[in-house]
Amino acid sequence: MGDFATPMMQQYVNIKRQYPDCLLFFRLGDFYEMFMDDAKVASEILDITLTGRDRGQDGRIPMAGVPFHSVNSYISKLVRAGYKVAICEQVSDPSEKGLVDREVIRVVTPGTLFDEDSLDRKTNNFIVSVSIEDKFLGLALADVSTGDFFSEQFELGNLDQILADEFAKYSPSECILSYSLYGNAGILKALKAHPGLNVFPFEDYEFFSEEAERYLKTHFGVATLSSFGLDNKEHAQKAAAALLGYLKRTQKDNISHIKGIRPFRQDHYVGLDRSTILNLELFSQIRSNGRKGSLIDVLDRTITAMGGRMLKVWLLHPLTSAKEISERYDTVEIFHDSNNVREELAKLLENIADIERLLSRLSVGVGNARDLLTMKNSLDVALALKRSLAEIEVPMLKGFGKEKLLGLEKLVEKIGNVLVDDPPVDLKGGGLIRSGVDTELDSLRDRVAESKVWVAELEEREKVRTKISSLKVRFNQVFGYYIEITKSNLHLAPEDYIRKQTLVNAERYITPDLKHHEEIILTTKEKTDDLEYSAFRKLVEEVLKHTQEIQKISRYVATVDCLFSFSELARAYRYIRPQLLTTGEINIKEGRHAVVERFVDSGAFVPNDTFLNTADHQLLVLTGPNMSGKSVYIRQVALIVLMAQIGSFVPAASAKITPVDKIFVRSGASDLIASGLSTFMVEMVETANILNNATSDSLIVMDEIGRGTSTYDGISISKAIAEFLVTRKGVCPKTLFATHYHELQALAGAHPQKIRNYQVLVEESSGDPVFLHKVVPGGADHSYGIAVAKIAGIPKEVIEKASSILSQLEVRDFDTWLGLDSSKQEATQAPDNPNEHAVLNALEELDLDKVTPLEALNVLVDLKKKAKAKLD
Repeated sequence: MGDFATPMMQQYVNIKRQYPDCLLFFRLGDFYEMFMDDAKVASEILDITLTGRDRGQDGRIPMAGVPFHSVNSYISKLVRAGYKVAICEQVSDPSEKGLVDREVIRVVTPGTLFDEDSLDRKTNNFIVSVSIEDKFLGLALADVSTGDFFSEQFELGNLDQILADEFAKYSPSECILSYSLYGNAGILKALKAHPGLNVFPFEDYEFFSEEAERYLKTHFGVATLSSFGLDNKEHAQKAAAALLGYLKRTQKDNISHIKGIRPFRQDHYVGLDRSTILNLELFSQIRSNGRKGSLIDVLDRTITAMGGRMLKVWLLHPLTSAKEISERYDTVEIFHDSNNVREELAKLLENIADIERLLSRLSVGVGNARDLLTMKNSLDVALALKRSLAEIEVPMLKGFGKEKLLGLEKLVEKIGNVLVDDPPVDLKGGGLIRSGVDTELDSLRDRVAESKVWVAELEEREKVRTKISSLKVRFNQVFGYYIEITKSNLHLAPEDYIRKQTLVNAERYITPDLKHHEEIILTTKEKTDDLEYSAFRKLVEEVLKHTQEIQKISRYVATVDCLFSFSELARAYRYIRPQLLTTGEINIKEGRHAVVERFVDSGAFVPNDTFLNTADHQLLVLTGPNMSGKSVYIRQVALIVLMAQIGSFVPAASAKITPVDKIFVRSGASDLIASGLSTFMVEMVETANILNNATSDSLIVMDEIGRGTSTYDGISISKAIAEFLVTRKGVCPKTLFATHYHELQALAGAHPQKIRNYQVLVEESSGDPVFLHKVVPGGADHSYGIAVAKIAGIPKEVIEKASSILSQLEVRDFDTWLGLDSSKQEATQAPDNPNEHAVLNALEELDLDKVTPLEALNVLVDLKKKAKAKLD
C-alpha cells in the first residue's frame, strides 16, 4: 500500500497500516467507506456495489460504502463471516477547514459483537483465550456483552478431549492465541475442529501474559488474586491476562464493566463431557441440530434474556451440594404453591429488559439515551421485584444488601430526573435532558426559544408591513433563515431587505434582525447540544459507578426467573420435588423422558421405574429390540438426575436421588467422525474417557457399546467393559448398559452381587411385535430386527429375502454348533469318538452348578428353535 496524492487517502493508508488484519470502516460524512482490497471483500460479502475513486495517474481505487445509520447490520454480517472490523470515526468538527481528524474507536470481532439483532438474547457470546505451557492448559472465557469473565487451568492430558468438553459447554465464537501457538499445526487443527469458532493470533499475547499476575491485580485493583480462585494458577492467569489485554485493545479500554474473574469451579458441579451434552440433547436435537426437541427447549420458560442465559449455565453446571439443591427446591416450591406469587412475578419479569447487555453497551460507549432510559425502567422494576419477594421471605434470595438497594434507588431517581421520557437516538442533536437540570442549559434554551418565537411571528408582521400576502419566512441548511418574495411583488420589498439569492420566480432576502436571531438560534443550539451530550456522559459515568450493584441485581433477577420457570414447568407437566439421599441410591417411580413425552399424545408416554445403587443394582443390563424404547429409557434416567441437580422438579411419580458427581452418556459417533476418526475409534475414545474418570458417585449411560466393530469383537469389548465397571476395586459407578448382545445377560449370573438384567417388553400375540415400552426385570431372547425393518417400510421382497437368509444362518449356526458344518467334516468323520462331538463337548463344559434356571431355559428354547428349523 503506497503513498497517495490526497491528504484524506494518505490518512486512510496510515490508519489501515495500524490494523492490517481488519476491514477498515472509514467514516466520510454519512457513510463508512472501504477502499482497495477491503472494498472488494465487503462488496462480495455484503452484496453492495463496488465503485471507484480517482487516484490520478494510478487509475481508480476500488471503493465500497455503507450508510452510517444502518452500519451495525453490515458489521455483523462481516464479523459472522469471520472478519474483524475496525471502526474509524471523525473525531474533530467536520465543519472546520482542513482535514478532519479520524481514529479507530473500536474493533469488532466475532467474540465482541454488541448488536442486539446479531446476538441470541438467551445465549452468551464467548471469546476464549488458550495458553499451553509446561504440560498445563490455561483457558479464559469472556462475554464482553454481559461482563462475564472466567478462567481455569487443566493438566494437559488429552488436549482434544479437554477442548471438546469445554467448548461444548460454552460454544465460543472466537479464540485468541499467541503467535507461537497459532503456528502449531496440531493445536490449530484441534481448535478449528469446532464449528463456528474463529481463531486469531494476538500479537501482544506474551506482552500481557508474561506479567499476568501484576497486570490482573492492577486492572481489578486488588492486592491478591485469591478472591478470584486464581492463586497459584499461573496458566489460568496467563490466559486471563492475555484475554483482558485483547479486550482492552479492541474496545479501546472501555471494559470497566468487567469487574472480576470467576473460576469454573469444576469440583462444585457435576462433570459433563462433550458426548454427554450432545447425546442428552441438552441444547440441540442431534438429528436436526436445532433447538426444537432439546431439553432446553422444554425447560426454558424464562421471561428475561438474563434468565434464559442463566438457565443454560445451570444446565451445564448441575450442583453437587445437597444444601444448594434443596435451597432451589424450597424456592420452586414456594412459587409452585402460590398462583398469586407466580402471577406477580410474571408481570414484573415481563417488564425487565436485558440489564446486563444494556450496562455493557453503555460501558463500551455504544449505548444511547434510550438504552439508559430502558436501564432505568428495568432497574426500577427489578427493585420492585426484590421488595415483593422480601415480603414472602424466600430464604435463597435474602442475600442482597439493603444499602446497595438504596444506591440503585437513588440512581433510578436521578436518571428519571435528568432524561426526558422519550429521548432521541442521536446523542448529539439535543432533546435529551429535562428542563431544570442545568441552569446554563435552561438559560440558553430560553434564548433560543425567544428567538424562535420572534422568527415565527416575523412572517405575519412583514405581511402587514409590506402588504405582500404571499410573503414567506423559510429556513434551509445552506442559507439559514430568509424572506421569500415572488417576482410580481418585488416592487413592494422594503429598502432594509438585503438580497440573498435570486430564483426564477422569486427573490430571497435577509434583514439584520433576522440574521441576529438566526445567529442566536444556530450558535446557541450548538452550545445546548454540547451541554446535553455532556450531561448524558456524566449520567453514564454515574451509572458505571454502580456496575457491581447492577450486575448483582441482574443475577438476582436471572435467578428468580430460572426458579420461576421451574415452578411453571412443574405445574404444567406434573413434575414432582425429588427427595435427596446420601445412600448412593437412585430410586425413580414412573419416570418419564422430559422431551419425548412432549412429542407424543397426552398420556401416551409409558413411564418406567428405575433402581440403581452401588451394591446389587450397580449395573443394569437392558436388552430389547430397536424401537422398543431402550435409548429413551436410559437417557430419561440421566435427564431426571441432571434436572434434579439443577434444582428443578422432575417428571416422575416419585424420585429419591443421591447426587452424582459426573454423568457420562456414550452413544453414537456424533460429528467427531468429521474430524477423521472412525465410528469405532470415536466410540472407544469416549468409552476410555468414562472408564478413566468415573467414580463411585458417577452415573454412566452406555448405549450399544461395541456395535462399531464385528459382532464377536463387540461382544468381547462390551463384556470386558461391563466387568471392569463392577470389579474395579473401590470404584462402583451406577451404570445403565443397553445392548443388542443377548449374550451379555450371562453377566448377571457371573456377577449376581452387582449386575441385574432388565428387558423392554414386546407382545407377539397378534403376529407382528407390539412394543410396550415397559421395562421389567429379566432378559430378552429375540431382537425382532426383521420385524422392525418391516415396520419401517422396507420393501416386502427385501423382508422376505432377509427372513430366508436368517433361517439359513440359524440352521448353519446350529449345524456348526453340532459339528455338522461342511467346514467341520473332518472333525465329524469319526462319530464313534464322543470327545469330538460338539454337542457332547458343550454339555460337558456346561457347569450346572452355576447356570441359572432362566439361562438353562433359554438354552433349551434356543436348541428347540434351531432343531425345528433344521427339520423344516
